[in-house]
Amino acid sequence: MTKVTLPYGKDEVNFEIDEKSYIGKMRPPIAQKCGNPETIIEEAINNPIGSKKLDEIIIPGKKIAIIIDDISRPTPIKTILTILLKKLDSLKVQDSDILIVIALGSHRYMTEKEIEERVGTEIFTRYKIINSEFKKKERLVYVSTTKDGVNLIGTKEVVEADIKIGLGNLVPHPVMGWGGGGKILYPGIASEETVAYFHLIASLYSENMFGQETTPIRDMMETWVDAIGLDFIINVVLTSKMELAGCVAGNYIKAHRQGVEKGKKVLGVPIKEKADVIVVSSFPADQDFWQSPKALYGAEAELKGTEGGTMILLSPNFEGVGPHPEFLDYMGHDTGDQIVKNYIKGIPTSGDPLAIAVGNSMSKMRKRRDLVVVSDGVTKEEMDICGCKYYPLSELQKAVDEALQKKKNSRLAAIANGAEIFLYEEKK
Repeated sequence: MTKVTLPYGKDEVNFEIDEKSYIGKMRPPIAQKCGNPETIIEEAINNPIGSKKLDEIIIPGKKIAIIIDDISRPTPIKTILTILLKKLDSLKVQDSDILIVIALGSHRYMTEKEIEERVGTEIFTRYKIINSEFKKKERLVYVSTTKDGVNLIGTKEVVEADIKIGLGNLVPHPVMGWGGGGKILYPGIASEETVAYFHLIASLYSENMFGQETTPIRDMMETWVDAIGLDFIINVVLTSKMELAGCVAGNYIKAHRQGVEKGKKVLGVPIKEKADVIVVSSFPADQDFWQSPKALYGAEAELKGTEGGTMILLSPNFEGVGPHPEFLDYMGHDTGDQIVKNYIKGIPTSGDPLAIAVGNSMSKMRKRRDLVVVSDGVTKEEMDICGCKYYPLSELQKAVDEALQKKKNSRLAAIANGAEIFLYEEKK
């Protein structure tokens, strides 16, 4: 028997499998960190891709919004901010003209303690830092209307800033292909209405777009970013150990695309043999069941065919189902496309639109693959609602054994860092 070990949050868990049934464990390559992180980030900032240098962009007296991602992302925000703020200080920017905005999208507000831990005490006490807004109308402002009639509405403090700088991490994404770039604005600082439309449209696509360089949804989003403006980005690529492997800065499209190429090399793993059963760790997207299924999108490329097979999601889901529990109902719904189309057309539809959208997207995967969740952070009753088979962590071995028994001579692959790995088939 072979013992297989996978991440479960910051811990490790294991199961055993007959060697004859085991393909192996797939994980991002052991990439070397790129030297001194501060030096690499500073060099990227000083040598932007496709944009002017900050020395030419920054004008003292203008209001600057620095948009950062939240605690669900492993981005080394404190390190990047320290370098960026030092640069702005050298350009004679006053502290009072700088606002740091946490791009929550539809995630919960970060607490004061969490914010201080993320940016560091010195930055926390020196600069004004706020959570972006999702629902409160008094903190949201109209930007424009798209040709499709979508009202673009965003957090007032960001929209009204003169200069906008976005910080983020480049990892594969099930809808955008890759994170980073303009995503820090949309859906990062957008209103519920705008974020919902973004996800509703995405949910009508059946294709798994995880790891694609660009997608129809990213293309749409980038035209939205043009309406508000994003003057400069700083995006990092991290190794599987969360160490800096690269950094790009500059134009939110051109720098992003070069960053994606770096990301493919750092996180990319070629597929040698496809499996009947996959056990995939959600690490590092372990926060809740709203985040952890990203690992399923990343793992699906390793399954045989376009239908069938079993994916076992191994995740602590520390905060349970997450901020939109209603999405479980729509994940378990077989006719979600019509609900989505009605919502887009303006036909009165009850329910949380974001929950409808994400649930509908995941329902497509549920219908083509058997989904299993092994977790102590969610319950059997919750997983029954969304159509996933459930096992507590103590029954991981049982989950694996029963999945292998579904088909004679089943072959199993294990995947670590499932939410960030980029699986690809080598060209022949």
